[in-house]
Amino acid sequence: MNISKKSKPWIAGTILPLILLVVWQSIAYSGYIPVLILPSPEAVVKTFITQFTEKDLLFHIFASFRRVLSGFLIGTAGGFSFGLLIGLSRSAEKIFSPFFNIIRQVSIIGWIPLIVMWFGMTELSRIIIISVAAFYPIALNTFAGVRNVPKEYIELSSVYGYKGLSRIQKIVLPAALPSITTGVTLALGMSWAILMAAEIFIQTKFGIGTRIEAGRGSFNMALVLVGIFIVGSLGFMMTTVVEKLAKSTNKGIKK
Repeated sequence: MNISKKSKPWIAGTILPLILLVVWQSIAYSGYIPVLILPSPEAVVKTFITQFTEKDLLFHIFASFRRVLSGFLIGTAGGFSFGLLIGLSRSAEKIFSPFFNIIRQVSIIGWIPLIVMWFGMTELSRIIIISVAAFYPIALNTFAGVRNVPKEYIELSSVYGYKGLSRIQKIVLPAALPSITTGVTLALGMSWAILMAAEIFIQTKFGIGTRIEAGRGSFNMALVLVGIFIVGSLGFMMTTVVEKLAKSTNKGIKK
C-alpha cells in the first residue's frame, strides 16, 4: 500500500495522540487513579455532549472566541505600530525601549490586579489583559524584522526614488513580513494562553474559563478537561489558519 507524501505527516501527527488516548484509557480502567482525578475518555465525551446540548456551551465558546479576537486585534495593531516606530526610528528606540524592556519582564498575570483596580471586574479588563499578551510578541518581531532589513535594500530603494512612506510600503514591510507574521502567530497563541487567566481571575458569566472554574469548584474533572480541550482545539485551528495565510502572503511577496 503506497502512502502519499502529503499523507505521511498527517499519519505521523496522529500516532502520538492515539498512543496517549490508549494509555489514558488503560489507566482509567485500571482503577489505580480515582475517577475523580482522571475520568475516562468516555466520561469526557459524555460531559462534552451534555454541556453542548443542555448547558449552553456554544454561548461560552462564542464569548471566549469574541474575547480573544478582540484582544488579539487590539494588541496586534498596537504592537505592530510600536514595533514599526522603534524599528524605523533610532530616537524612538532610545526613548521607549528601556521602559518597554522593563515592563515586559512582568508576567501578564501580574498586571491583572492593577487592571482590575483601574477598570473593575468588567469585559474591558479581560480584553485589556489579552491585548497586553498579544502586544509583546508582535512588537518584538516587528522591531526585529524592520531593523534586520538588509542595508542593500535601503540603498536600492534610493535608486528607485522610494522615500518616506513609499519606502516603508515597498521595501521595509515586504522584507520584514516573515518576522511580522511570526509575531502575529505568537501573539495569537499568547492570546489563547492568557484567556483562562482573564476569565478565571476576572470572573465572568460566560466563557470557557468559567466552565473550567465550575468544574474545579464541583470537582468535576471531566468538565475541566472538556474546557481545556476546547481551548486547545480552537487555539490550534486559529493558529493553523494564520500560519497558512502567512505562508501564502510570503509566497505572494516573493513572486
